[in-house]
Amino acid sequence: MKKIVVITICSIAAVLALAFGGMMLKMKSEMSGFTPMATGKIVNDIFVVKDDYANMFVIQDGGQYIVIDCATNAATVAEQMKNLGINPDAVIAVLLTHTDGDHAGALKLFDKAKVYISKEEEQMINGKKSRFLWFGNSIPRTDYILLNDRETVQIGNLKIESILVPGHTTGMTAYLVNDKYLFTGDIVSLKDGKIAPIPEFFDMDKIQAAETRDIIRHIPNAEYIFTAHWGYTDDYKTAVTF
Repeated sequence: MKKIVVITICSIAAVLALAFGGMMLKMKSEMSGFTPMATGKIVNDIFVVKDDYANMFVIQDGGQYIVIDCATNAATVAEQMKNLGINPDAVIAVLLTHTDGDHAGALKLFDKAKVYISKEEEQMINGKKSRFLWFGNSIPRTDYILLNDRETVQIGNLKIESILVPGHTTGMTAYLVNDKYLFTGDIVSLKDGKIAPIPEFFDMDKIQAAETRDIIRHIPNAEYIFTAHWGYTDDYKTAVTF
């Protein structure tokens, strides 16, 4: 009996190892198509930080800053912010489009900042929803502020609207800043100046992602689109016109 139990456990472990190995190979292949921007100033008071294959965005508001997503590696992000002359302690708010590790990995740098996520994304970090098999997401904060779909918050001189666009994760959210700058996280990519799907491999629900992606095409007054892995465009109208 014990032998059967051991064989069963070993078989399950082998299947899981093969599944995980295959997933990692597929992920690496898909990530080779990412084209994140180099660290620097983009436009007006918006800066970008590059961490391996992801971008985080920093928006200056006088002597303070807000951050949208925060990449993967805290040490790399801290070094890149130093190159920009930006002190992480001057960041007063972090808005996460979602809670995947490549968007929340450096969150611990900003312990003085308020953290915002969508109400629907909370289930990705409280054990109610798994990201892969039985593995969920996590962030090193429990004092986050939950935002409803289309809720607007004022942070300093910045007006920020949360726009729920689920599919990549359950609570994937885009942020429209000052009715002009649209930060889309991982709901769209950019190819030849046009919005496009991201690789389906990364979406939790590819059908839902395809349906809600259309929301990005109908944001009044938006002028810019900033993605997490595929750069940005300053021509919103061209990007969303097919």
